[in-house]
Amino acid sequence: MAGPGSTTRRPRPTTTKCIAAALLAMVVVVAIIVILWLTVRPSKPLRISVDHAAVPGFNFTSGGALNGTFDITLRAYNRNKRAAVSYQSLEVGVWYDGAYLAGAVVPGFDQPPRNEMRIDVAAPAAKAALPRGVEATMKKDRWDGNLPVEVHVRAKVRFRYGMVKTRKYTVRASCPSVVVVFASPSSFDRVYCHVHI
Repeated sequence: MAGPGSTTRRPRPTTTKCIAAALLAMVVVVAIIVILWLTVRPSKPLRISVDHAAVPGFNFTSGGALNGTFDITLRAYNRNKRAAVSYQSLEVGVWYDGAYLAGAVVPGFDQPPRNEMRIDVAAPAAKAALPRGVEATMKKDRWDGNLPVEVHVRAKVRFRYGMVKTRKYTVRASCPSVVVVFASPSSFDRVYCHVHI
């Protein structure tokens, strides 16, 4: 029997119990992270297409630069059921045979879930002279009545679930074989873009 001044010792946890508790805590943390990731990540990617493209005022300067403005109509479709999309910025570039032709930055906007939005972009031609080979090929395509270009879209977005916002994602869309028709009235076939988040 212990005297009044003595203290009783609690049994020390064994190393096995400490390891088991640490493993259990890690499993709980990983489970919470997985559940949050599954509920917060965008379940379906965005869909972006080019619905129209024209180049009014298309010609070349004496220095070999392109004159004109690419009028492009994009359509962004948010296929997510719960997530709204907040576009911080949207950059649009027009390319031809590896040469940069024109570009524009569209101000940010918000898009609700299951929403389709039309985005009109006026991208003025770059002031720099084009390589001689590119200029010659473009003049030939212009003469033939069709100018095949590529449209590239880069956007900084956040997905919003009620009051909760995700981190910033970079959305890249590549729209190949966008054919600008010079005939009047021009017809245009919608081009679906390859979207990567």
